[in-house]
Amino acid sequence: MRATVFLLCLFLSITSCKDSEKNNDPDADPNQNINQNIDQNSGQNLDRSSQEDTSESTENYKTSDSVSENESNSNKIFNFTGTFINTDHMEDNSCECYCIEVNEGPSELCLKENDLYIDARFERSGDKMNVYFTSKSPKTNNNDIPWNKFDTGTPIAVLSPEGNGTLKLDWKGFSIDGKIAVDYALYGKKTLEGTYKKK
Repeated sequence: MRATVFLLCLFLSITSCKDSEKNNDPDADPNQNINQNIDQNSGQNLDRSSQEDTSESTENYKTSDSVSENESNSNKIFNFTGTFINTDHMEDNSCECYCIEVNEGPSELCLKENDLYIDARFERSGDKMNVYFTSKSPKTNNNDIPWNKFDTGTPIAVLSPEGNGTLKLDWKGFSIDGKIAVDYALYGKKTLEGTYKKK
C-alpha cells in the first residue's frame, strides 16, 4: 500500500513539473501566449476607454456649466434704479422734461414741458418695469384733464432693457376703467417714449 501511495505522489509531482516547463518553454504553443497578451491588452484598453469616456463627460459637464454660467450672466436682472435720460434729448442736462427717475418711491414724469407733470410709481415685472400713474404732480395746474378718473392699477408705460445699459420706454397711455382713454392717450408719448441711458 505504501508503494502505491508513493508511486501516485511521484506521478503527480512529475506531471506538475512538466506543466510548469510547458509554461516556461519557448517552444510551447505561441497562440497561448498571444491569447493571454490579447486578454491583458483588451483589459487595459477597456480601462483606458472608460477613463477617456469619464474625462470627456467631465469636459462636457464643465463646458455645459460654463455655458449655463454665461447664460445666467447675460440674463441677470437689469438694475433699473437711477436717473435715465432720453437719448434723443441729451441736451436736457438739467432733466427738465426728458429724464426719468426710477426708484422705489413716487417719481415725477413730464408729459409736456412747463405744463403737464404726473407722479408715477415703478413696479418690476420679470425683466421689465411697469410704470403706473398715481396722481397729477403739484407742478400741473391743468384741471381740464380728469386726473381722478385715470386707473392707478393699469400700466401707462413699460420699461425694458435694450442692452449696453439702455432702457426702452414704451408708452401705453392712460386708462379709465381698464380701457385706454383715447382722448388722453398721446399725453406723454412725445416726451417719454424712446430709449434711455443712465445719466
